[in-house]
Amino acid sequence: MLNSMWKVYIDGVGAGVFLIFLGARLDLWRHRPERLVHLWLAAVAFSALIVNFTAVFLKTTDAGGYPIVVMLNYIGVAGVVVSLLELVFNLAGSTPPRLIRGLEFLLLPLAVLRISKSAVLIIVAVLLLATLFKAVKSARKGDADARVVLWGLAVLLICLVSDIAQKLVLVNVPHLFPVLGFIVFFLLATHAVNCHLAREESAARTDPLTGLLNRRGFLELSRLVVSMAERSARSFSIIMIDLDHFKRVNDEFGHAMGDRVLQEIASILLRGVREQDILARWGGEEVIILLPDTGVDGANALGEKIRTSVEKLETWHGATPICVTLSVGISEYHRGEPLTDTIQRADNALYRAKSSGRNRVEYLAFTDDTTSAGDLIQ
Repeated sequence: MLNSMWKVYIDGVGAGVFLIFLGARLDLWRHRPERLVHLWLAAVAFSALIVNFTAVFLKTTDAGGYPIVVMLNYIGVAGVVVSLLELVFNLAGSTPPRLIRGLEFLLLPLAVLRISKSAVLIIVAVLLLATLFKAVKSARKGDADARVVLWGLAVLLICLVSDIAQKLVLVNVPHLFPVLGFIVFFLLATHAVNCHLAREESAARTDPLTGLLNRRGFLELSRLVVSMAERSARSFSIIMIDLDHFKRVNDEFGHAMGDRVLQEIASILLRGVREQDILARWGGEEVIILLPDTGVDGANALGEKIRTSVEKLETWHGATPICVTLSVGISEYHRGEPLTDTIQRADNALYRAKSSGRNRVEYLAFTDDTTSAGDLIQ
C-alpha cells in the first residue's frame, strides 16, 4: 500500500513539473513565436505529460478495455521523440534530412492506428539515434549548447531504458527513474536554450567586426537613458565620430587592412569611455557615443581625448605606417526633444567639422542653425 502511494506521489510530482515547463515555454513562445525552440520544449513537456497520465491509468485499470488510452500513450511517446529531434536540429540551426522527416510523418499515423508495434518501436529507435547523432556532431564542432543537451538526452535515455528493463524484469530500478530523467533533461535543455537565445540576442545587437554595439543595440539601450532624462533634470550628450578619408585606406591597402584599422580604433574607444556610456558602430566607419549625465564640456573633453589618441595611432602594413584622423560632432540633449533630433544635431556638427578641415571637434547647440548636413558641407 505504501509502495503504491509512493508511486502515485512520484507520478504526481512528475505531472506537476511537466505542466510548469509546458506553461512557461508556451508563454515564452507566445511572446516570441519565431523562436521555435520554446515550442519544441513545450511539445516535449506536453508529450511527457500524456505518457505520464496514460501510463498511470493503464497501471490501475484493464488496458484492454481502454484502447483510446493505449493509443494516447503511443501518441505521447511519438510526440516526445519527434519533439526531441526537432529541438536538437533547431538549436543547431538546421532541418532534419528528408528520410528522417519522412519517418517523423509516418510515426504519428502508426501510433494512432497501432498497425504495427514493431514498426513504431523501430522508427522511434531510428529517430532517437538521429537525435543523438546530431547532438554529438554539434557538440564535436564546439557547440556548448549541444553538449548540454547531449548530457540531458543521455540521462533521459538511461532512465527510460532502465524503466523498460524493469518492466521486462531484467533489472530492479526505482519507479522515479523516468520522471527523474525528464526533469534532468528539462533543466539542462532549458539552460542550453536560454544560453543559445542569449547569444543570438547579443549577436543581433553587436557589430561582428568591432565588437561594439550596432545601431539596433544602441537604440534599445538608449531608451532607458532618454526616459531617465525626461523624468529628471539630468541630461546627456551625443558624440558622432567619422574617420577622415577612410576610403583611401581601403583603396590603397585593401579592405582587410581597413578592417584592422577599425578594430584598433574600436579598442581605443572602448578604453576611453566609461562603463555607463553607450558606444556603438553607427554604420560604415561612423561611430556614436551616448554619455549619460554628461554636458557639453565633458563630451568635448572626451571627443578631444579620442581625437588625439587616434591621431597618434600607427597601424603598420609591412614597413608602411597607416595613420588616420577623425572628425567629431557633439550635441547635448534638450529635454522634450526626440532622440533622433539630438543625434541629427550631432551628425550636423560632425559634418561641420569635416567642412572646416577635418580632424577636429565641433559642437552644435539646440538653438544653433540645424541646417541639413549636406548644406553644412557645402
